[in-house]
Amino acid sequence: MNKLLVIIKNYLKLIFRNKVMIIVVPIATVLVVAALANAFHTLLDTNDDVADFKMGYEMPADSKYAFMENIMMSSFEEQGVETVEYEKADPEEIISKGDIDVFVTFEKDSYHIYGDDKKELQVRIVQYVLFNVDKRMDTMFVGSSANNVKISSLETIKTSEAENYYGIIEIVYFLSLCTVFLSFIFQTERQNSIGIRFRVGNAGSFTRYMSKYISCLVIAILIQVVLVSGVVLSLFDVTMGNPVVFFGILILTAIAFTAYGLVFFLLFNNMAVSIGLLFMTLWFAGFVGGTFETYMYTVITEPIKRLSPLYYVNRTLVETSVNGSSSYLGSCIVVLSVLTVVCMLLGIIITSRKKEV
Repeated sequence: MNKLLVIIKNYLKLIFRNKVMIIVVPIATVLVVAALANAFHTLLDTNDDVADFKMGYEMPADSKYAFMENIMMSSFEEQGVETVEYEKADPEEIISKGDIDVFVTFEKDSYHIYGDDKKELQVRIVQYVLFNVDKRMDTMFVGSSANNVKISSLETIKTSEAENYYGIIEIVYFLSLCTVFLSFIFQTERQNSIGIRFRVGNAGSFTRYMSKYISCLVIAILIQVVLVSGVVLSLFDVTMGNPVVFFGILILTAIAFTAYGLVFFLLFNNMAVSIGLLFMTLWFAGFVGGTFETYMYTVITEPIKRLSPLYYVNRTLVETSVNGSSSYLGSCIVVLSVLTVVCMLLGIIITSRKKEV
């Protein structure tokens, strides 16, 4: 234990020598939050302004949505969307005349949304509402029949504003990159053959692995969970919702992605290759998980989104922020726990088999 603490202490000294990285991370996070919030403010912040539009629809009697028609349309109208029912209408003609902004044709088991390029935001809003209707219908009918279902109201799901959304999302994304702090350590060790000296000094593989892991985790929590979160929360209109859930999930994210990123540094001898591959995988996870485009309005299908651990983290924190809770909390904890265990085991195995780490 004393040997482990001594190594960790020395690693932390090395990391703090790299002051540029410690300064760049908070600044980069703030700049990215500001840029994305500005770029997407029209989509997210003006939902109340664009909600006052007309939506036409056709609803055949044999449609699976027919029994929910009144509830759905009442929900739309409560949000400022005027709904008009048609029979055998030509959606494109009605929209071109300006009578209706968006048109929905409900069929037996599906629906089709019509809207021109100028009404993309309105189309996305209708698409999002109906997507959640489908999800709730799927939940209601699992193991039951329509005759046994009693519906009193259709739940309205709140969406996050741009600063709040990207403030949370970018804290998570930069936290997933926390192992970049270790690059200076690995470069120094390989230049001075420190890894071999550890082996000669009887430092076991577990000690060598945990010293790097704990050093990186301490820095990630201090710099990115505490400092970066504090800066973003103070500069932007970001709400945590439940502080225990907010910081608890951030710490679990640090634990999981420290283990994840460390695998790349241990696996490859070339630092450029390690960092390059790490960034590629995390860019994909971020792209799918809503880091660069909101997961609420993205065209990526749900099964693909679920491949990204960042999707579970992002959705949990954003939904908790605006709604007070999230149904993804349990899944998020499970995903991060599995990622941590698997990557730590891989890291320890790689460390025990490589002489230079």
